[in-house]
Amino acid sequence: MKDKIYHNKFAGFYDYFQHGVKGDVNFYLNYFKNFKGKILEIGAGTGRITIPLLKKGLDVTALDISSRMLAILKEEAKKERLSPKLVLADMRTFHLKQKFEAIIVTFRAFQHLYSVDDQLKALKCFKKHLKPNGILIFDIYTPNLKYIQKGDWQWHKDQDINLPSVKGKVRIDYRNRYDMARQMMNQEYRFSYPGGRKEAVPLRMRFFFRFEIKHLLRLAGFKVKNLYGDFSKSKFKSGSPEMIWIVSPERK
Repeated sequence: MKDKIYHNKFAGFYDYFQHGVKGDVNFYLNYFKNFKGKILEIGAGTGRITIPLLKKGLDVTALDISSRMLAILKEEAKKERLSPKLVLADMRTFHLKQKFEAIIVTFRAFQHLYSVDDQLKALKCFKKHLKPNGILIFDIYTPNLKYIQKGDWQWHKDQDINLPSVKGKVRIDYRNRYDMARQMMNQEYRFSYPGGRKEAVPLRMRFFFRFEIKHLLRLAGFKVKNLYGDFSKSKFKSGSPEMIWIVSPERK
């Protein structure tokens, strides 16, 4: 799961250097345009996707493992006069008294499940909380050999940003490396503040291949309805940057 230093200590910075995947908010808004059921969002974070869904009148429960992330979500929702339902829990072991017509695991949150045991625990937990005709949607990035080869653990500039209570620009650099044996991407973001102070934000993500996910879904009792290669609903093919899985529980 996400390192605690990443999702709590640096939660206040999160929205300043992580902006999601192009088109993901509109994808969910369009997908649930005429949806009448209850939605559970896993890995809701600070509400980048939750709040637009709530503003459209959708019934969304936001779940995250980070108390600080959920606190920010609540603050941002309040500005929009929204009162979100929040759940502080682990996606592998949460237990709610209700079932949902849809569960969405947004912005690659599934990639913070590092072991097969954790992945199956989470999928089975999702299934337990889905109604028989419900859907599960989750997105992961497609491994790209070009980027894997560039993973040399050397610093590269990402962007310059403004942060609250900081005068001047804060420079963000990143570095990463890939462990092919464990299918792990290890990454750090380095914040360089005016005056010379530096802080590093660690991040680890498990990367997956298409048929690996398909086998996991089958073991957990899901059938695949659609697989898209991006949030424009392009057909998944060689070179597709994303895998957006839309699945439903297998009927017994």
